[in-house]
Amino acid sequence: MTETRFKPPALCHRCLFENASDAIWFYDRNGHIVYANRASAELTGYTRTELKQKNLKDLLTTASEYDQIMDINSRIASGEEVKMPYEQKIRRHDGSIAVLRMATTLVKSADEVLGFQNIARDITEEIRRQQNMKSFVQDVIRAQEAERKRISRELHDEVAPLLLLLMQKIDNLSKQSERDIADCKPQLDALRSQSEEALESLRRIAQDLRPRILDDLGLIPALEWLTEKLAQDGQIHAESSIKGREVELTAEIQLLVFRIAQEAFNNIRKHSLATWVRLELEFKPKTILLTIQDNGKGFNLSEQTDNLAQNGKLGLAGMHERAQLIGGHIHILTHPGQGTTVIAEVPTVSTDIKQAS
Repeated sequence: MTETRFKPPALCHRCLFENASDAIWFYDRNGHIVYANRASAELTGYTRTELKQKNLKDLLTTASEYDQIMDINSRIASGEEVKMPYEQKIRRHDGSIAVLRMATTLVKSADEVLGFQNIARDITEEIRRQQNMKSFVQDVIRAQEAERKRISRELHDEVAPLLLLLMQKIDNLSKQSERDIADCKPQLDALRSQSEEALESLRRIAQDLRPRILDDLGLIPALEWLTEKLAQDGQIHAESSIKGREVELTAEIQLLVFRIAQEAFNNIRKHSLATWVRLELEFKPKTILLTIQDNGKGFNLSEQTDNLAQNGKLGLAGMHERAQLIGGHIHILTHPGQGTTVIAEVPTVSTDIKQAS
């Protein structure tokens, strides 16, 4: 009954409607499709005649999606502002799933709502490419962490003992008769001093690659150690605090949260000119919240997350990627002269992480 009240597009617009590259269809208040252009048929795999016999329910993948669209339509009809475009899945005639970027507008006659118009673009391949790229980046991060652990272990287990042995031999030579080594004792002392420096540098590098405290004691002691280290190395007043009831976290979540904090501290040390830093780890029922705040010089953050790496902000991009790897996200609050706050929120349980250790 409502279908007869829809009028086809006027002749001056009909050519645009029919030949548009985007799918366009009209449907009444009950979701029955009234008109559809050629692109709609190509997108869905149904003929235009078949589409006119369809309800939106027939195209959607779940009943809840139909309820969501009806809710959007109700809000549009009431004059409420609705964010456009939005993403929507549909099931094609062949059973495959397509992801659409869609915008919905109201169709009225005088003050009466007749139905709605959808303009949709198929972004299935775009989404697939994004997912493939995300998967590639995640695999790179996992491989990087595995390589860090391997190198750290080899430095600790193979190179450090050799340096210790060298220092012992130097000590043994130094204990010989001063008459025998009087001429070379200054050189031996200098050699031992250099060996101590080399051993200390090796331990520091191994710690930065893969802190043993993280594997041995867990995330909280590792973050406290990281905060103390920042204060010692950077002459910055740094403090840490823990809120909420601690929950058990997987090794992967602990590692990647630690890496986010480590990268944030590296940025503070290198670029911020901060004099104080505060790290807070808060345990919530289903998530953990890591907040790192400094009083440094701040910066302009106008780039989208996807553009951070392209614009040289590799540290920030790495934090975002690591958060996404465990199903979390990063918020960065900053402004020139007003310091920077990094907030990472990640779930306490993640089931889709491959081993990163």
